[in-house]
Amino acid sequence: MAENTVVKEQLTEEMIEAGAQLTAKLDEMRLPIAAAMWLFSPDINEWRLLFASPELSTAGPRNVYEKIEEARQALGDKAAAAPLSVIGLIDANHQLVQLLRIAVRTEAGVARVRFSKNVINGQFIEDTLIYRIA
Repeated sequence: MAENTVVKEQLTEEMIEAGAQLTAKLDEMRLPIAAAMWLFSPDINEWRLLFASPELSTAGPRNVYEKIEEARQALGDKAAAAPLSVIGLIDANHQLVQLLRIAVRTEAGVARVRFSKNVINGQFIEDTLIYRIA
């Protein structure tokens, strides 16, 4: 009998460093970031770099993506492991952000908190690396 095994994509050190550098660069550019994290999406077996910013609702997603791309360009090769195609935006009040705020708090700056295979208020979190939850 054959079994199907799904191999989970790995979050590499290059990805972790690129996400941290990008978060720090966005801070330097004064884009308010309420949450920044790598989140594993088991449905598509991929990691996504998510940013939550209050500017999403005021300036719109296009403006926020443009600032993120500007930060990526400024970082050059340091941002290569975080291409725009894996970056997503979520509202600062998104359910995921609210759930993670219950379990994790970070200080100002860029943290690296791994949060894997946990349940918060009945919601399963497969895997995430959190840079910021404010």
